[in-house]
Amino acid sequence: MTNTFRNPGTQKPTSSLRTLYFSRTIIQFIWAALVIAFATSSPLLAVILMVAYPLWDVACTLFDLSSSNTSDSTASSKTLQYCNIALGVVTAIGIGVGASSEMRYAVAAFGAWAFAAGLLQLAVGIYRRSLMKGQWAMILSGVQSMIAGGAFLFGGLGGKVHVKDLGGYAVFGGVYFLISAILLGRKNRSLETTAAGA
Repeated sequence: MTNTFRNPGTQKPTSSLRTLYFSRTIIQFIWAALVIAFATSSPLLAVILMVAYPLWDVACTLFDLSSSNTSDSTASSKTLQYCNIALGVVTAIGIGVGASSEMRYAVAAFGAWAFAAGLLQLAVGIYRRSLMKGQWAMILSGVQSMIAGGAFLFGGLGGKVHVKDLGGYAVFGGVYFLISAILLGRKNRSLETTAAGA
């Protein structure tokens, strides 16, 4: 959820952003498979996985921040990134506290995070779209995260959503990251071709 790219004038995204998107795709698919397979039979593993998910998002945001060129970053984009980091840490704590009472509260906390994180992702996607192409998948992912997060929040509070149901959310998110990585790769190749012919 950060602004990693080269000179906005060239609109050429760096390979670090594509690598990050591919990595997120793989990890989210693995996470989803583990949640779907073991969440019901192992509550402890379910809690660990739920806590790990927002912390993984925090790690990705930190990587994105560290790989961003200072001259290519803006105060507004960094503010969104730092908000996302704080949100992920607070959510991980909230999930742990909620799970110590009832699992449905942990699911609700995850849902609240998914909604807020989706809102931040939507904002970053819209911002990045003005600087480089290939962001529509991230924008759609943000919207989907908000919708799913709201459903998890109210469903968890009502006891109608269970931990394994979160697996589908991770799969959809992984698909969006994969699409974004592919689009950024195509954009890079197009720019390289144009530069070579100039």
